[in-house]
Amino acid sequence: MSFFERVAVGVLAVTALGFSGATLAAVQVSQTDIVSTATRLVSYRHQRHMFVTSDGRTHALMNLGTAAGSSGALYLHSTDDGVQWARQLVLPSTDANSVSDGVLTGDSLTVVYQCSDGIARMSTLKYSSASRTWSLASTSKLPRASTTIAAVNPSFAVDANGNTWLAYVQEDSSSGYVMIALYVKPAGSSTWSRSSQSYGYSNAVTFGSDKRSARLVSLPGGIGLMYSVGPNIYWAERPLTGTLTSSWNSSVLMLAGTADQDPMSSHFSTVVDGQGNVYAAYTDAGALYLRIRSTATRQWTAQTRITGNSATYPSANPTYAQLAWLGGTKVALISNFGSGVNVYQSANSGSTWVCTTRALHTNLSGYFDDARVEIPAFPAGNVQALQQFQAYQPAGDGTVPPQYAASFRFSPSATAGCQ
Repeated sequence: MSFFERVAVGVLAVTALGFSGATLAAVQVSQTDIVSTATRLVSYRHQRHMFVTSDGRTHALMNLGTAAGSSGALYLHSTDDGVQWARQLVLPSTDANSVSDGVLTGDSLTVVYQCSDGIARMSTLKYSSASRTWSLASTSKLPRASTTIAAVNPSFAVDANGNTWLAYVQEDSSSGYVMIALYVKPAGSSTWSRSSQSYGYSNAVTFGSDKRSARLVSLPGGIGLMYSVGPNIYWAERPLTGTLTSSWNSSVLMLAGTADQDPMSSHFSTVVDGQGNVYAAYTDAGALYLRIRSTATRQWTAQTRITGNSATYPSANPTYAQLAWLGGTKVALISNFGSGVNVYQSANSGSTWVCTTRALHTNLSGYFDDARVEIPAFPAGNVQALQQFQAYQPAGDGTVPPQYAASFRFSPSATAGCQ
């Protein structure tokens, strides 16, 4: 899979979806052998953590916290069945707060990730289908403006000209300033340059779990950036012509988020197809939304609700949505629906959507209501999905409860299976 992502052109006309539990055709999840002490076991939605290699195996970067010892926290795992995950290697200088963003090209995985020393790093990992193992080929430090800055929540993309773009949240402990910083490394160069543009600048912001985030998106003839500041989500882009460090265009407000202190409201997911059209999914105030940017018009469709309205489906409570391109004109969108998981699919480039799969966990005990979900952005065949959940935490206990992962798979199909 190249760095240039895929989605089909189309006018979005999504019918609101939401289903009662009485007529479900559901699948039951299975608990995996993954256990973690990190709340971000499968990290943020705007980043990529799960990949499928040429031999059809699925691989995922998961944060195990201290559960794997003191050598690090961010581990790459591999699986054949989605239930048993073989621990492959650990990324250096990672801890329970480390998050990552990766792109698989052939059997080479490039990853940028947040580290315990405040410096983001980029590593190249090589996969051998013969031995079914990964090796760490190289690691380099990514740029930052000063030693008082922590590089948080990194994302990267390679554009059509081979330039590598990097974005992360820059937190300066000496001043309290926080912003989204952009860097670029020209094709064939090893030198990073700071972009003249930055986003989401604020003074004296308290650093915490509700951080800003940004995702770079490769476009035909350009580069895009989707980013969140508090509950709001924005989009900016620029052509590949001119100086790489020159200014971007004015930002477009994608979502004027509800000021309800919901940390899930600033999370989003994107995916792009061979024609360069961008899908964006996000949640706000208990509803799941989708927009599509047409590569032909360079315009975004209106915000469309995927889940049913909150009055009809008050228990839906979608949280961390994630998108995948299934090839051709097929796209999938996965999100929590209540404490279970719903999979929505479009067989016609987003013109219509159906709920094809609902995953339930009647045989597992734990807390699922705002659990993170994970699928590969570019799957092959049946799609591997994970749902993070946690053990019940006793009242008054200040410790983080153990985090687990439940597994299920779904078929790329537009056949309705939720009712």
